[in-house]
This record gives sequence, C-alpha cells and structure tokens, in this order.
Amino acid sequence: MKKTRLLFLIILVFSVLFITGNDQSAMAQSYPDTIRVGIYSGSSSASSVSIVTKSGLEIGYYEDGNYNVLLTTEGDAQTIFRKDAHFIKSSSGAITEYNPNEGVPFEGETYGPFHIKIGDSVPDLATAQALCETYKTMGVLAYPALENGWSVWTGFYSNATKASADIPNLATKLGGISLELLETSSSRIIVYSSTFEPRMIFGANDIKLNARPNSLNDPKIITVNSKPYRGEIELRRFADSDMTIINIVDIEQYLYGVVPREIESFAPMEALKAQAVAARTYAYKAMDSYKKWDFDVVNTQSSQVYGGYSDEKESTNKAVDATKGKKVLYNNKLASLFYFSSSGGMTEDNIYVWGSDIPYLKSVLDPYEAGNSYNYTWSRTYTAEDIKMKLFLSGVEIGDILSMTVEEYTPAGRARKLKIIGTQGSITYTNEDIRIILGKDGNYLPSRMFTISGGGSSGTGSGTASVLSANGSVSTMNVYGAKAVTSSGVYDILSSAGPVKVVSADSSTIIAGAVSDGTFVLTGKGWGHGIGMSQEGAKGFARNGYTYDQILMHYFPGVTVE
Repeated sequence: MKKTRLLFLIILVFSVLFITGNDQSAMAQSYPDTIRVGIYSGSSSASSVSIVTKSGLEIGYYEDGNYNVLLTTEGDAQTIFRKDAHFIKSSSGAITEYNPNEGVPFEGETYGPFHIKIGDSVPDLATAQALCETYKTMGVLAYPALENGWSVWTGFYSNATKASADIPNLATKLGGISLELLETSSSRIIVYSSTFEPRMIFGANDIKLNARPNSLNDPKIITVNSKPYRGEIELRRFADSDMTIINIVDIEQYLYGVVPREIESFAPMEALKAQAVAARTYAYKAMDSYKKWDFDVVNTQSSQVYGGYSDEKESTNKAVDATKGKKVLYNNKLASLFYFSSSGGMTEDNIYVWGSDIPYLKSVLDPYEAGNSYNYTWSRTYTAEDIKMKLFLSGVEIGDILSMTVEEYTPAGRARKLKIIGTQGSITYTNEDIRIILGKDGNYLPSRMFTISGGGSSGTGSGTASVLSANGSVSTMNVYGAKAVTSSGVYDILSSAGPVKVVSADSSTIIAGAVSDGTFVLTGKGWGHGIGMSQEGAKGFARNGYTYDQILMHYFPGVTVE
C-alpha cells in the first residue's frame, strides 16, 4: 500500500471513540512509556508463531515488576509457540489446525489437546525438567507443564479415547507412578524447540507468557514469523482472538515503525515531524482501544499502520526523536487527530463526515498541495449495471438505474447527498456512505470532492449538468425530464444521449452538460476523508518554510503542541 495512504478505513465506531472518549486532562494524565500492539488478533489471530532473536531469547513472565525466566534459547535458534489445539500433520510435513467438529480435513497424523499427567505436582521447573529426563530413559517423552503449579505431562492426543487407551502402555513403562487423563483447556500454549520437541506447556491464568531478547542482543530485536520488531512479545489466548500476539514496545520506537508507513520518508523534515506528532497523539488517544484483548492498538489501518523494525527509515526516526513526547492538545486535553493523503484544496468539517461538531476539526484552506500526488486527480466510470449491482450487494433494490446525482455539496465542495433513482424507487446516501457505496474492491471512493457527468439506463436517458448561480458558484443538477427554456422556446429534456444547453433570454449559457447513455463518469480531486491534516498539504507547507507545529495548528485550529 502507498505510504501516504489515508486512514480511510477507520470505521465510525473508532471515530466516535476517539472524538468522545478518553477525555482526561492532559495536565493530569500520565502518559505510558510503552504501547501494546496487537500484531495477530481477532480474525487474524495465530495458530502458531516462530520467534527468534539474533543472540538469544528469554521466555518467562513478569511478576511484581520482575521478570522470571523459565526457558532460554541460545543464538539464533527459533522457538515455536503453538496453541494447544487440534492439528494434523500431512505427508509433506505441514501442520494445520482443524476443528474436530467439522471432521479431519485430510489424511495424516493428528495431534490434540488431551494429555496425561505423570505423578504428583512438583515444587518447581527444575524438578519437573529432571523428572522429564528420567522418564525419557524409560521410553516416555514428557515435558514440564505450568498450570496450577508445576507438574510433568506427556502426550498430545486428539481425543480422550486415544489418551485413555495409552495409559496401560505408559503404566508398563513407568511402573507404579500414578497417571491422570487431563481434559482440554482453552488457555494452554505449547513451547517447542526448533526441532519441534516440546519444552513446556504454559497454561497459567494468573500470569502472561512473554518472550524477549536477552541482554546480548543490541539492538533488542525480536522476529515473529520472519517480521522483526523492537521490544517484547506477549502470547495470549482469548475465545474470540485465539492466539493473540502482542508487541510490547516503547512508544517512541513504535512510532519509528508507524511514521514511514504513513508518509514517505523523503518528505520534508517538518512534514515528517508533523506526522510524528500526529501519530503520537493518535497513539496516546487510542490507549485501551482493544481492552478486551489486553492491548491498545492494532498494526493495521484500523489504528495506524505499524511495520516494525524492518520498515524504519533514518529520516523518520530523526523526526520522531526531534519531537519526542510532543502531543497535540485542545483545552489541555488530547486532541482527536486524523490525517489523510490529499484534500484537493480544502479540508472538510467533521460534521459532514462523522457527524460531530468538533471545534478543531473544521474545514481550512489547503493552499500548498502539489497537485501531482497519487489520486490527487482521479476519475471513475460506472455503468448503470455497475451501480445496480453495488446497491444489490448492499441490500438495496430499486430496479434499473435511471439517474445518479449529487443533490447537495458541503461548503468545502464535497458531495453531501447523493441520490440514485431507479425504475422501482430511489435512495439517497449522505457523507461517508457515499464513498462506501461507490467504492471498489473493498476500498472507499478516493474522496467526495467530485462531479458526475453521464446518464442512466439505456432507452430512458438521464444526466447531470453544471448550473451557474447568480453569485457565480457552480453546482450540478439532474436535467433528465426537466424543462429547457431557450431563446427558441420550451422543450422537455428526454434525449437518451447528446449535449444539453440551456440559455437565457440574451443567449448566455446558464446550464451546460451532457446526457449520455447508461454511463456515469465521476471526476474528482483528493484522496481521503478530508478531516484534519492533509499529508500532501503538510509537505507543501514545509516546503514553504512552515514548522511542524505551525502545520499542525493550521490543520487543527485552536490546538496547542506541547
């Protein structure tokens, strides 16, 4: 995705959250040093992950501020973390999670979350590890387990029947040691070595499993599934986000991985600084947005795009460092900051996007955009059938499409009301719903700053025309079916194609447009929702000598940068 891409996939619920919530006074609020980033969660959670560092890994948990090391990995050997669930190993060696309620997906060796506990609980990990070595000499592969204290387990059985059937065999090998079948648990995580030997099962509910680079690593980089991150990794299991992988990272280092993903690293330095401050403010405002999964933000456009260590650039790191700790405040409270790619010359008032009247999210002139950035000018062509299908997929059926017109524009020049008329009814879309319904391939329409030319379904005809008002402003209107008053008389505009020209008594043109056959052409400017800071505009301000704080205070009237 393009690095200046707007945050146009921020859904309304997040907009309301940032605008109305978290309104603590900045003077009284303490700002955390770290941020918790969900890198695998929800529908993108993980069945297993491979974690590696350059010079060694520590695996453990925090308790009362102290780190308790359970396992270590030397050098660059990988450690595999897999949730304790149902898996099948194919003939090629690939291991795939499956749902036993849906059947086994293919032939192969199955593994599962049923285990057998060997003997009684033990006082600590060292004792459990020593017993595992002893059982290994007796022909039993065992491993330590932390769940309600330490104990020793064996087996990864796909169901209770298989586990029970193996107990006599284990009893023969182990003698008179007690054996207990363990039912499944949704909180267990298995830790494997690089050779896929089980090193431990972690099933404790009162502490959190953590993996971090050891002291030999400089910088402290931890790689998860080939993607490097600064900081530490926490692994959790939730019913609706199983398994969740969280990057716990210093917030300034988090911004190292955000800023170059949101704006080009070669942009002017003051624009980079403005982006860094905006991103930092956004991050602080977003704290606890995903509280149910115990992290603050995700690494996607739903929060801010975060690429981790591999995406860092020298210039953007400098911009973050140069503005360390700086935030945007309104009345001594964190402001709700939004940014996007380009405005087309004027930003938008939040009331015409997400409906709330916010004093510092007002429309302002954007005079310095270069005008040649990606999607700064754009066009989209739709047939009447395209529009009909878009409506159908959204649950709306109004028959064959006759016309599509913008009935109202915002003062900043963006479509506010879009009316679509069909043979069986009509529907009107407002504000950002316009970008949604006219979007393509899961993306919104670039912006709402557009005009429409063209017409509706073949054989009926419809179209839009430009209207020049008395004060010199230009708007558009649907001219199909209207009366045209000309110097030679009055006629109905019912042609299915061809030019339309309406003149005044002195023969000056007051309406000019075209009625085409079944095609709508949208011609627009700008990329994004239009709220807050235009990134292209910020670059232009920087090139014209403005500092980062001046840039921010222009786009967010009434704020301070502290």
